[in-house]
Amino acid sequence: MIHATRSSFALAALALLALSGEAMAERASGSQMTPDSSSYLINKDVGAERWAIYFNLRDRTVSGNVFKADGSPPSFVWCKITSETPAPDPANNQYVLDCYGADRCEAAPCSDTGWKIIQSGIPISGSFLLPPATQVTFKGDIEPVFDAKCSSAGCHSGTTPSQGLNLAPGVAYDAIFRVPATEDDEHLLVEPFDSEVSHLYGKLTGEEVGAQMPLGAPPLPDATIESFRRWILEGAARN
Repeated sequence: MIHATRSSFALAALALLALSGEAMAERASGSQMTPDSSSYLINKDVGAERWAIYFNLRDRTVSGNVFKADGSPPSFVWCKITSETPAPDPANNQYVLDCYGADRCEAAPCSDTGWKIIQSGIPISGSFLLPPATQVTFKGDIEPVFDAKCSSAGCHSGTTPSQGLNLAPGVAYDAIFRVPATEDDEHLLVEPFDSEVSHLYGKLTGEEVGAQMPLGAPPLPDATIESFRRWILEGAARN
């Protein structure tokens, strides 16, 4: 059984609240994207604690370990993102989290009764969850273009979307990420880290086979097309 101590949860709550106000001194840190572009692994020294957490981009959860400076057993944290507000600079994105904490499981089977709410409605900035110098995010820059120019126009939405490609909110990412292009057997719609072989990017620039997208409308502004290129080069994450 997991034995949660009041003191460990009090410390975790203080850390999260201080973090939301960016009041804690941040020392050495590092982050890395997983090979499938589905998650960020984050290690940060925050105050006297080492945070080793995992930002799952698919289910929008943040989980991991909080290691104490005194060498005592680590605490465990699990948070769900309840809302997101993108900003022009992803470092200023605002995420609101409900977070739960637990002490270590002494022996299997581990029970979920050890998890206790730490704090609800905790605001965390993009600078904490996203890799440094992130320029473009899927939710802030890419999905809104699909919604405004592709799915809302009726071409890439509904039960019979053009080319079988549904770009409606909530389904667009899975429809393009490492999915073979129907017009080009050699390329994927989006190949992370490589815009030159990503069929979707070529359709936006007019360099790929077939009509330039969006069909029957003016080409997207150069700045918007550049956002797609930048997003792909940054790993095409569901961020």
